[in-house]
This record gives sequence, C-alpha cells and structure tokens, in this order.
Amino acid sequence: MSLLWVYYHGYVDIEYWEWTLGLVFLFVMYAWAARQKGMMIKKHPEYRHFIYGLFAKVIGGVTFSLIYFYYYKGGDTIGYFYSAVSMSNLAQLNFRDFLAVLFGPNDQEHLSYFNESIGYPYGFVYSESRAFFVVRLISPLVMLTFHSYLVTTLILSTVSYIGIWRCYRTFVSYFPSLTNKLAIAFLYMPSVIFWGSAIMKDTFTLSAAFWWVHCVDEIFYKHRRVFFNSLGLVVSAAFMLMIKPYIFMAILPVTILWLLYFQVSRIRSALVKFILIPASIGLMLGASLFVLTKLGSNLDKFSLDRMVETIQSTQGDMVKSEQYGSNYFNVGEIDGTVGGLLSKFPVATNAALFRPYLWESRSVVMVLSALENTWLLGFVILVLIRTQVRFFIRVVLGNPLVLMTFSFSVLFAFFIGISTPNFGALVRFKIPLVPMMVSCLYIATFLNAKRREAKREGRSFDLSAYRKGEPERSPDAQETVKKPPVESIFSGWTRTGVAPG
Repeated sequence: MSLLWVYYHGYVDIEYWEWTLGLVFLFVMYAWAARQKGMMIKKHPEYRHFIYGLFAKVIGGVTFSLIYFYYYKGGDTIGYFYSAVSMSNLAQLNFRDFLAVLFGPNDQEHLSYFNESIGYPYGFVYSESRAFFVVRLISPLVMLTFHSYLVTTLILSTVSYIGIWRCYRTFVSYFPSLTNKLAIAFLYMPSVIFWGSAIMKDTFTLSAAFWWVHCVDEIFYKHRRVFFNSLGLVVSAAFMLMIKPYIFMAILPVTILWLLYFQVSRIRSALVKFILIPASIGLMLGASLFVLTKLGSNLDKFSLDRMVETIQSTQGDMVKSEQYGSNYFNVGEIDGTVGGLLSKFPVATNAALFRPYLWESRSVVMVLSALENTWLLGFVILVLIRTQVRFFIRVVLGNPLVLMTFSFSVLFAFFIGISTPNFGALVRFKIPLVPMMVSCLYIATFLNAKRREAKREGRSFDLSAYRKGEPERSPDAQETVKKPPVESIFSGWTRTGVAPG
C-alpha cells in the first residue's frame, strides 16, 4: 500500500507493529466482552448481541480509517489524528506547554508553542474550536498508543460503543420481545457503524446522544444510580454542546416532551388532560427556549439568534465546497426568516431521512447509503400501509418512547436537511436519527401485530397497557378479555417495564 504524506510528519504508514498491537488489543477486548456476556446473559438475554455489536463497531471504524488513509489519503480523521500527534510531541518536549494547549484557548499565543520539528496542528482543525475539541479528547489516547492511528481507532470505537449499548438496553427493557429487531436499529445499521466508529466528531456525539437517552431513563423512570447517571447526563450534554450543539438543540425539547408526556398520560380525567396537554406543550417550548437562550454563548453560531444566518452560511459553503464535489441537492432559496425555514420542512426532512436516492449516488459510499435509505423508505411505507396510518399516529401519540424517538427523528432530520445540502455530509450528519427512526418503526409494527392478534381473538386492544413497555403476564391473563397477554422474556418483568437489577 502507498504511503501517506503528512505535513511536518513526512511519509507515514500503518506499521507492522501497529497491526500486531491491534491484534493483541482485539484479543483482550474479546476476552473482556466474552466475560461480560457470560456474567449477564442468563438474566439479560440481549447480551447475545454484545460481542457481535462490538465487533461490528470495530470493523466499521477500521474500514472507515483504512479507506480514508489509503484511498482518499486525507480527510477530517487524518487531520484530527496528526494534530493530536503534534500535541503528543509537544507533551514529550514540554508537558507544561502541552497542558496549556490542552486546557487553554486555541489562539495564536498557544500555537506558538509548536514548531516544525514538533509539527503544527492542521490549520482547519486548530482554527475551529469544535474540531480542536476532538483533538483535545484524543491526544492522551494517541500518547498511550505510541502514535498509532490503527490502535487509536480500535480503542475509540470500543469506548464509544458503551453509550450505544446502554441505549439499546434501555429500549430492550421496555420491549424485550424486540431484542433482535432493536439490535438491528442500534447495533447493525451500516451507516451508523461506518460513520460513527472512527476518529471523527460523529463518533463522540453519537455515543453522547445515546448515553443522554439512557441516563434520562435511568434517572427519571427507573430511579437507579442517580448520581452516576446525573454525571453521565452532564458529560454527554457537554460533549454535544462542545462538538455539535445542534444535536443538543434537537434532543433537549424532545426529552422534556418525553418526561412531561409520561406524567400527563397517567391522568385519567379527560378534562384535566384537555387543560394540561396545551400547558405541557407550552412548558416544553418555554423550558427549551429558556435553556437554549441561557446557553447562547456556548452554542456560538448555533445560538437561537444566529440560527437562520448560520443555516444560510453553512448551506452556501457546502454547496461550494470542493471536497464534496457536485453531489448536492437544493431545498430552495432561504429568505432568512423563520417562516421561510419552516416552509422548507417537507423537502428538508425528506432529504435527511431518505436521500440520496439510488440514482443520485456518485460513489460506492453513496450507493451503500442510498441502499440503506431505500430500505428505510420501504420500511416506512410498509408500516404506514399495515397500520393504515391512523394506528401509527395513535402509537406515536399514545406511547412516550415512540413519541420521543419519532419526534427526535423528524426534528433532527429537519435541522440537518435544511442546513446540509450536500449528500457527502448529509449521510454522516444524520446517523443519530437512524437508530431512533428504525426503533420507532419496529415498536409500531410490534404494537400493530398485537392489535391484530387481539382482533382475531375477539379481544379489545388497550394501547395504554403498553405505555410503560410490555405489560406483565399475570397468572390469570388467559382468562382476561380486556387486555392481551404478552409474555416477557424476563422472568421478573415489572409493571414499570423495568428489568429487576
């Protein structure tokens, strides 16, 4: 394989010792994963996917890295890594200066600590605080791996898997019958594996977003390890804010809606609900606006008062960007008003969810993304046909978990569809919504199957019985006409939908 030329570092390659060290790491990782699976699988059958999901993640990270190292010979991942190598060289020369750069501002003064023998960080990385935050995160790891691009990728893909795995288990705790289907959504979607496993911003933010969902559920619904999960909530929010604030801007209102809806849904009085539902929606919007306004300085160009300007600027830059070529789409002219943005909702959301189509693909990577988009579009159409649309709407409005996943998918799709007119960037930016949307469709399909089963057996179907997940199957469930029996794969499943322990 041909060598890669990197400024200040000369010709570089993935050396034989890196492959050897990588194999050692994989062996240790497998031993750890097998031990975890062995300890947990009797009580938690979803652990049969633990090793498969982990290796899918690792293979995705390595595949991405090798393509960008040997085929494209560049890209953001190379910029992040060799900027971190320069940071590591600085640490060996002067550790105090390294700490100053690591925790200080990325300004001209701190840039002067570098020289040609150490190597400078890439200009496009150092000048953008959110990109350089990734360098700050991986610099200690690069030091520990002896500047190995391959081993750093392996460790990062393994660590980032934890947040995704936790979120997957959260969903399984509510719908254990969907263990295998939810594994497809969270662990095996090709685009998520490929774009969210290497030395990239997306790897950190994907894991952080899913860790956020897991921690919210653990704190507010399951009431477990509140201190630890509160800390996880803070760290995951910090990662999203520091790297990709628009993900936090999408997930915050959805989380508030999730929490408020669950409380309101427990009220039986129709009159009280009629009053509280509009009030809850108002509270959700007010709370979201308050938090996002307070975070204005941290959101920078993504703050509410600069949002429209940023969308116009980003759209223009990506259309002109040479690194993406001509592989872009047009949502139409944006006039700079909020009303103008909202008028683009259908075309922007559709683009983020289902484009590029097969005939719009210009490369092998785009073809693979288009195949996944085609599958997702077909899945959506199939679910709408089977549920006759009406029942799908009932499921979305009648189940807090489905409401959260669907709302996030649509809102996030609009965010990136309106601001990312380039397919090359779109397929990468959209990965947080893919598992959410697919899990939403699987849950809706499952509930529709239970509704049809009840209809065939002459029983009424109570959607509210699934509000907290699959209901417990009581000893006299077969004699009950009103509620369909659903046997959980967890012997100790509770009414709250939470697995014991």
